[in-house]
Amino acid sequence: MRIGLYILTLLIGAALAASVWAAAEDYAKFYEIDMNEKLPPYDELKKKYIDDNRIVDRGYDFHWDMGDMFSEVFRLTIKSYGQTEKRLKNENEEALIQMLKLMPPETYQYIGPYLHTVPNISDKVLNMPGIKETKNQFPKRIARQLEDIEDLEFLSPYLYYVLMPEAWPEYRETMEKVNRQPASVKVKHDPKFFAKLKELVPEDDFLPDAPKEAKLGMSDLRTIEPTKDSALTSADVAAFVRTLDKVDDFGTNTDNFQKIYQAGYLIDSWEKDNGKALIVNALKDAVNPCQRLVQKVKYAGLEREFRKAVVDEGFDLEGWAYTCDKTIKAYRMSMMTRAAMASVLMYKRGVYDSYIDTLDDKSAEMQYSTMQSIVEMYKAPRNDIVEVRKNRPALREKLNSMKNRIGGAAGGIVTVF
Repeated sequence: MRIGLYILTLLIGAALAASVWAAAEDYAKFYEIDMNEKLPPYDELKKKYIDDNRIVDRGYDFHWDMGDMFSEVFRLTIKSYGQTEKRLKNENEEALIQMLKLMPPETYQYIGPYLHTVPNISDKVLNMPGIKETKNQFPKRIARQLEDIEDLEFLSPYLYYVLMPEAWPEYRETMEKVNRQPASVKVKHDPKFFAKLKELVPEDDFLPDAPKEAKLGMSDLRTIEPTKDSALTSADVAAFVRTLDKVDDFGTNTDNFQKIYQAGYLIDSWEKDNGKALIVNALKDAVNPCQRLVQKVKYAGLEREFRKAVVDEGFDLEGWAYTCDKTIKAYRMSMMTRAAMASVLMYKRGVYDSYIDTLDDKSAEMQYSTMQSIVEMYKAPRNDIVEVRKNRPALREKLNSMKNRIGGAAGGIVTVF
């Protein structure tokens, strides 16, 4: 997962779930998406989580008529209060400190200047080593896409995160490359063996211009009703790729974006109150982006409009979402580096458990849920990977043209890692 998304989700992440589990795999249930879950009516949640929160109860009456005489008692009271006031600990102070401790110090230059502009933020946070030094400081490490912009130093600290190279999809190209070792010859070359092999299996039958066999295999057929566990075919992947342009048009529509974004906020809030949310609930969007998108689309009342984007390829909403998520996971797996694979294996084997035992409950929960999200993101059967590889050039070209986002920015940025 790119550090850019990690920072954003940490800074805006919602409250924590009920308790801490013993291992990362115990969070797997949180990544199961029910696209037909019975949620309270939209207007009911909107009133509860949005409308009612706009009414601020100050807890006291106030006015500006101070009278003609200054009260000596009032002066003494104010003076006494100023001398005896103690520091009030913000309820989110420790959580923010723990989040910052979990982040690489290299990222502080992008978020520290912003934190110094937040009203009423705790001095304990601002005086943290690494954060304190960033006050009024412009980041020194700039993404190459932005480094030539004139007067870039006048950018608002609220947007410094976009300067971080890791926040850009193109950063992936500069990451670890697989070091392929040349295969050594273990058997002495025998010309007679290969001559006999060519007689049995003529190589002309396997050249690019060789005629295709008349019969079709399972890979060439579409899955009639895709489910979460149905096998993926090459025809399914090709059909999914053909839907992406219309899905992108749907997601980039301003009205659709606003409705889906609000629907996502309401779902996240409801899941938090009902013990179904993660500390960073956006991880669900990273694991199953399309199932989560369809869930928001349905709750926003845009089911009919979204269906128009996928129906030409024979998909219903659920079938498209399952096909999409399986394709994305298999695509991730087919592009996986050795370092990423090693990390997933270490998560699954509990290598980090002893370290996490030293953390407080909230930090441990965040670590475990994030680890499990990475495991879930790369969970794909071998058959799906094989079928996706047949369409990988077309899929890569389409995703690159869309900046690796499915549905534009609908419901927040749904990114393919």
